[in-house]
Amino acid sequence: MSSRLLRFTLVVLLSWLLTGCGVRFVYNQLDWLIPWYLEDYVELERDQEALFGQRLQAYLAWHRTDQLPRYAAFLHQVADQAEQGLTRPDIARIEAQTEQFAQALMDRMLNDLIDLLATATDGQIEQLFARLQQDNEEYRREYIEVSADKQRKQRYKEVIKYAERWTGRLSSDQAQQIAEWVRQFELMGPEIESARLAWQDEFRRVLALRSDRPVYEAAFRKLISDPDFGRSEALKRKLAYNSELAVDLYLQLDKTLTPKQRGHMVKKLRSYADDFQLLSAQI
Repeated sequence: MSSRLLRFTLVVLLSWLLTGCGVRFVYNQLDWLIPWYLEDYVELERDQEALFGQRLQAYLAWHRTDQLPRYAAFLHQVADQAEQGLTRPDIARIEAQTEQFAQALMDRMLNDLIDLLATATDGQIEQLFARLQQDNEEYRREYIEVSADKQRKQRYKEVIKYAERWTGRLSSDQAQQIAEWVRQFELMGPEIESARLAWQDEFRRVLALRSDRPVYEAAFRKLISDPDFGRSEALKRKLAYNSELAVDLYLQLDKTLTPKQRGHMVKKLRSYADDFQLLSAQI
Protein backbone atom coordinates (compact mmCIF):
# COMPACT_ATOMS: atom_id res chain seq x y z
CA MET A 1 0.00 0.00 0.00
CA SER A 2 1.02 3.64 -0.24
CA SER A 3 2.29 3.72 3.35
CA ARG A 4 5.23 1.60 2.21
CA LEU A 5 6.36 4.34 -0.13
CA LEU A 6 5.00 7.65 1.10
CA ARG A 7 5.05 7.30 4.87
CA PHE A 8 8.32 5.54 5.40
CA THR A 9 9.72 8.37 7.51
CA LEU A 10 6.74 8.25 9.85
CA VAL A 11 6.81 4.46 9.95
CA VAL A 12 10.48 4.30 10.87
CA LEU A 13 10.18 6.98 13.55
CA LEU A 14 6.95 5.81 15.17
CA SER A 15 7.79 2.12 15.06
CA TRP A 16 10.76 2.74 17.35
CA LEU A 17 8.87 5.31 19.37
CA LEU A 18 6.02 2.92 20.17
CA THR A 19 8.30 0.01 20.96
CA GLY A 20 9.85 2.03 23.73
CA CYS A 21 13.32 2.73 22.31
CA GLY A 22 14.91 6.10 22.90
CA VAL A 23 13.23 8.44 20.47
CA ARG A 24 16.12 10.93 20.56
CA PHE A 25 18.63 8.24 19.67
CA VAL A 26 16.51 6.87 16.83
CA TYR A 27 15.62 10.27 15.40
CA ASN A 28 19.26 11.22 15.16
CA GLN A 29 19.92 8.06 13.13
CA LEU A 30 17.22 8.68 10.51
CA ASP A 31 19.73 9.91 7.95
CA TRP A 32 20.93 6.32 7.59
CA LEU A 33 17.87 4.39 8.82
CA ILE A 34 15.65 5.78 6.07
CA PRO A 35 18.03 4.90 3.20
CA TRP A 36 18.49 1.46 4.78
CA TYR A 37 14.72 1.01 4.85
CA LEU A 38 14.26 2.26 1.29
CA GLU A 39 17.04 0.11 -0.12
CA ASP A 40 15.22 -2.95 1.15
CA TYR A 41 12.79 -2.17 -1.69
CA VAL A 42 14.94 -0.54 -4.39
CA GLU A 43 18.70 -0.56 -4.86
CA LEU A 44 19.58 2.97 -5.93
CA GLU A 45 22.19 3.87 -8.51
CA ARG A 46 24.91 6.41 -7.70
CA ASP A 47 23.12 9.44 -9.18
CA GLN A 48 19.89 8.41 -7.49
CA GLU A 49 21.66 8.03 -4.15
CA ALA A 50 23.05 11.54 -4.49
CA LEU A 51 19.61 12.95 -5.32
CA PHE A 52 17.95 11.04 -2.51
CA GLY A 53 20.61 12.02 0.01
CA GLN A 54 20.33 15.69 -0.87
CA ARG A 55 16.54 15.70 -0.65
CA LEU A 56 16.57 13.65 2.55
CA GLN A 57 18.85 16.11 4.36
CA ALA A 58 16.56 18.99 3.41
CA TYR A 59 13.52 16.97 4.47
CA LEU A 60 14.96 16.06 7.86
CA ALA A 61 16.04 19.66 8.52
CA TRP A 62 12.50 20.83 7.77
CA HIS A 63 11.01 18.11 9.93
CA ARG A 64 13.28 18.87 12.88
CA THR A 65 12.71 22.63 12.88
CA ASP A 66 9.11 22.83 11.66
CA GLN A 67 7.33 19.66 12.74
CA LEU A 68 8.93 18.52 15.99
CA PRO A 69 7.91 21.66 17.94
CA ARG A 70 4.36 21.03 16.76
CA TYR A 71 4.54 17.42 17.95
CA ALA A 72 5.82 18.56 21.34
CA ALA A 73 3.06 21.12 21.83
CA PHE A 74 0.46 18.61 20.68
CA LEU A 75 1.62 15.90 23.09
CA HIS A 76 1.65 18.32 26.03
CA GLN A 77 -1.91 19.27 25.10
CA VAL A 78 -2.93 15.61 24.98
CA ALA A 79 -1.24 15.05 28.34
CA ASP A 80 -3.22 17.94 29.84
CA GLN A 81 -6.44 16.39 28.59
CA ALA A 82 -5.43 12.87 29.66
CA GLU A 83 -4.91 14.10 33.23
CA GLN A 84 -8.63 14.91 33.36
CA GLY A 85 -9.78 12.00 31.20
CA LEU A 86 -10.26 12.14 27.45
CA THR A 87 -13.74 12.49 25.98
CA ARG A 88 -15.01 11.33 22.62
CA PRO A 89 -14.64 14.85 21.12
CA ASP A 90 -11.10 15.00 22.53
CA ILE A 91 -10.23 11.76 20.75
CA ALA A 92 -11.76 13.02 17.50
CA ARG A 93 -9.58 16.15 17.70
CA ILE A 94 -6.49 14.04 18.43
CA GLU A 95 -7.20 11.81 15.43
CA ALA A 96 -7.74 14.83 13.19
CA GLN A 97 -4.49 16.46 14.31
CA THR A 98 -2.55 13.21 13.87
CA GLU A 99 -3.87 12.91 10.33
CA GLN A 100 -2.81 16.50 9.64
CA PHE A 101 0.71 15.65 10.77
CA ALA A 102 0.79 12.61 8.51
CA GLN A 103 -0.55 14.66 5.60
CA ALA A 104 2.13 17.29 6.15
CA LEU A 105 4.79 14.58 5.89
CA MET A 106 3.31 13.29 2.64
CA ASP A 107 2.86 16.74 1.15
CA ARG A 108 6.48 17.64 1.92
CA MET A 109 8.01 14.48 0.47
CA LEU A 110 5.68 13.92 -2.50
CA ASN A 111 7.61 16.02 -5.02
CA ASP A 112 10.86 14.35 -4.03
CA LEU A 113 9.35 10.90 -4.34
CA ILE A 114 7.90 11.70 -7.76
CA ASP A 115 11.30 12.96 -8.90
CA LEU A 116 13.15 9.94 -7.56
CA LEU A 117 10.81 7.33 -9.03
CA ALA A 118 10.80 9.15 -12.37
CA THR A 119 14.45 8.10 -12.67
CA ALA A 120 13.77 4.42 -11.92
CA THR A 121 14.86 1.84 -14.46
CA ASP A 122 12.65 -1.02 -15.54
CA GLY A 123 14.88 -3.31 -13.49
CA GLN A 124 14.36 -1.23 -10.37
CA ILE A 125 10.60 -1.26 -10.90
CA GLU A 126 10.68 -5.04 -11.11
CA GLN A 127 12.81 -5.17 -7.96
CA LEU A 128 10.32 -2.95 -6.14
CA PHE A 129 7.33 -5.06 -7.08
CA ALA A 130 9.13 -8.29 -6.32
CA ARG A 131 9.70 -6.94 -2.80
CA LEU A 132 6.09 -5.84 -2.54
CA GLN A 133 5.06 -9.34 -3.57
CA GLN A 134 7.07 -10.70 -0.64
CA ASP A 135 5.14 -8.33 1.61
CA ASN A 136 1.90 -9.57 0.10
CA GLU A 137 2.84 -13.18 0.78
CA GLU A 138 3.77 -12.34 4.37
CA TYR A 139 0.48 -10.53 4.83
CA ARG A 140 -1.41 -13.53 3.45
CA ARG A 141 0.37 -15.87 5.85
CA GLU A 142 -0.49 -13.66 8.83
CA TYR A 143 -4.02 -12.51 8.02
CA ILE A 144 -5.51 -14.85 5.42
CA GLU A 145 -4.15 -18.32 6.04
CA VAL A 146 -4.29 -18.07 9.85
CA SER A 147 -7.54 -19.02 11.56
CA ALA A 148 -9.80 -16.31 12.93
CA ASP A 149 -9.33 -17.65 16.46
CA LYS A 150 -5.56 -17.45 16.21
CA GLN A 151 -5.73 -13.94 14.74
CA ARG A 152 -7.88 -12.77 17.64
CA LYS A 153 -5.55 -14.31 20.21
CA GLN A 154 -2.60 -12.54 18.59
CA ARG A 155 -4.48 -9.24 18.46
CA TYR A 156 -5.37 -9.59 22.14
CA LYS A 157 -1.70 -10.03 23.05
CA GLU A 158 -0.71 -7.03 20.92
CA VAL A 159 -3.35 -4.72 22.42
CA ILE A 160 -2.47 -5.78 25.97
CA LYS A 161 1.21 -5.13 25.30
CA TYR A 162 0.50 -1.76 23.70
CA ALA A 163 -1.86 -0.64 26.48
CA GLU A 164 0.56 -1.64 29.23
CA ARG A 165 3.31 0.33 27.55
CA TRP A 166 1.26 3.44 28.30
CA THR A 167 -0.44 2.53 31.59
CA GLY A 168 1.73 -0.05 33.28
CA ARG A 169 0.25 -3.37 34.30
CA LEU A 170 -3.47 -3.77 33.59
CA SER A 171 -5.95 -5.26 36.02
CA SER A 172 -7.83 -8.46 35.22
CA ASP A 173 -11.00 -6.44 34.63
CA GLN A 174 -9.19 -4.17 32.16
CA ALA A 175 -7.75 -7.19 30.36
CA GLN A 176 -11.26 -8.59 30.15
CA GLN A 177 -12.48 -5.38 28.53
CA ILE A 178 -9.82 -5.82 25.87
CA ALA A 179 -10.79 -9.47 25.39
CA GLU A 180 -14.38 -8.41 24.77
CA TRP A 181 -13.21 -5.76 22.30
CA VAL A 182 -11.21 -8.37 20.40
CA ARG A 183 -14.29 -10.58 20.13
CA GLN A 184 -16.24 -7.70 18.57
CA PHE A 185 -13.44 -6.58 16.23
CA GLU A 186 -14.22 -7.36 12.58
CA LEU A 187 -11.35 -9.13 10.85
CA MET A 188 -10.45 -7.53 7.53
CA GLY A 189 -7.73 -9.73 6.03
CA PRO A 190 -9.29 -10.60 2.66
CA GLU A 191 -10.66 -7.10 2.13
CA ILE A 192 -7.33 -5.44 2.91
CA GLU A 193 -5.50 -7.88 0.68
CA SER A 194 -7.78 -6.98 -2.25
CA ALA A 195 -7.20 -3.26 -1.61
CA ARG A 196 -3.42 -3.76 -1.43
CA LEU A 197 -3.35 -5.61 -4.73
CA ALA A 198 -5.59 -3.07 -6.46
CA TRP A 199 -3.41 -0.18 -5.24
CA GLN A 200 -0.22 -1.91 -6.33
CA ASP A 201 -1.63 -2.66 -9.78
CA GLU A 202 -2.53 0.99 -10.24
CA PHE A 203 0.85 2.09 -8.91
CA ARG A 204 2.60 -0.12 -11.44
CA ARG A 205 0.46 1.44 -14.19
CA VAL A 206 1.41 4.94 -12.98
CA LEU A 207 5.12 4.13 -12.95
CA ALA A 208 4.88 2.82 -16.49
CA LEU A 209 3.96 6.39 -17.51
CA ARG A 210 7.18 7.94 -16.18
CA SER A 211 8.64 8.61 -19.64
CA ASP A 212 5.83 11.18 -20.10
CA ARG A 213 6.48 13.44 -17.09
CA PRO A 214 3.24 15.52 -17.11
CA VAL A 215 1.03 12.45 -17.48
CA TYR A 216 3.05 10.45 -14.96
CA GLU A 217 3.03 13.21 -12.35
CA ALA A 218 -0.70 13.87 -12.70
CA ALA A 219 -1.49 10.16 -12.35
CA PHE A 220 0.85 9.84 -9.35
CA ARG A 221 -0.75 12.75 -7.54
CA LYS A 222 -4.24 11.50 -8.31
CA LEU A 223 -3.49 8.07 -6.87
CA ILE A 224 -1.89 9.43 -3.71
CA SER A 225 -4.74 11.89 -3.13
CA ASP A 226 -7.32 9.06 -3.03
CA PRO A 227 -6.94 7.20 0.30
CA ASP A 228 -9.91 4.98 -0.55
CA PHE A 229 -8.49 3.71 -3.83
CA GLY A 230 -9.10 -0.03 -4.09
CA ARG A 231 -11.17 -0.21 -0.93
CA SER A 232 -14.44 -2.06 -1.26
CA GLU A 233 -17.59 -0.86 0.46
CA ALA A 234 -17.27 -3.83 2.81
CA LEU A 235 -13.77 -2.76 3.81
CA LYS A 236 -14.78 0.87 4.35
CA ARG A 237 -17.66 -0.29 6.54
CA LYS A 238 -15.39 -2.53 8.61
CA LEU A 239 -12.77 0.19 8.98
CA ALA A 240 -15.36 2.66 10.23
CA TYR A 241 -16.84 0.11 12.62
CA ASN A 242 -13.47 -0.93 14.03
CA SER A 243 -12.41 2.69 14.41
CA GLU A 244 -15.47 3.48 16.52
CA LEU A 245 -14.93 0.27 18.46
CA ALA A 246 -11.38 1.36 19.30
CA VAL A 247 -12.64 4.70 20.62
CA ASP A 248 -15.22 2.89 22.72
CA LEU A 249 -12.51 0.67 24.19
CA TYR A 250 -10.33 3.62 25.11
CA LEU A 251 -13.21 5.43 26.79
CA GLN A 252 -14.12 2.29 28.75
CA LEU A 253 -10.54 1.75 29.89
CA ASP A 254 -10.10 5.43 30.74
CA LYS A 255 -12.89 5.20 33.30
CA THR A 256 -11.09 2.36 35.07
CA LEU A 257 -7.57 3.85 35.17
CA THR A 258 -6.04 4.08 38.62
CA PRO A 259 -4.20 7.28 39.57
CA LYS A 260 -0.95 5.37 39.11
CA GLN A 261 -1.92 4.20 35.61
CA ARG A 262 -3.07 7.67 34.56
CA GLY A 263 0.09 9.19 35.93
CA HIS A 264 2.17 6.67 33.99
CA MET A 265 0.39 7.60 30.75
CA VAL A 266 0.71 11.35 31.31
CA LYS A 267 4.38 11.05 32.23
CA LYS A 268 5.11 9.09 29.05
CA LEU A 269 3.30 11.64 26.88
CA ARG A 270 5.26 14.50 28.43
CA SER A 271 8.50 12.56 28.10
CA TYR A 272 7.96 12.17 24.35
CA ALA A 273 7.01 15.84 24.12
CA ASP A 274 10.23 16.83 25.89
CA ASP A 275 12.25 14.58 23.58
CA PHE A 276 10.74 16.24 20.51
CA GLN A 277 11.38 19.70 21.93
CA LEU A 278 15.03 18.88 22.65
CA LEU A 279 15.49 17.36 19.20
CA SER A 280 13.99 20.42 17.53
CA ALA A 281 16.67 22.61 19.14
CA GLN A 282 19.55 20.47 17.90
CA ILE A 283 21.18 21.71 14.70
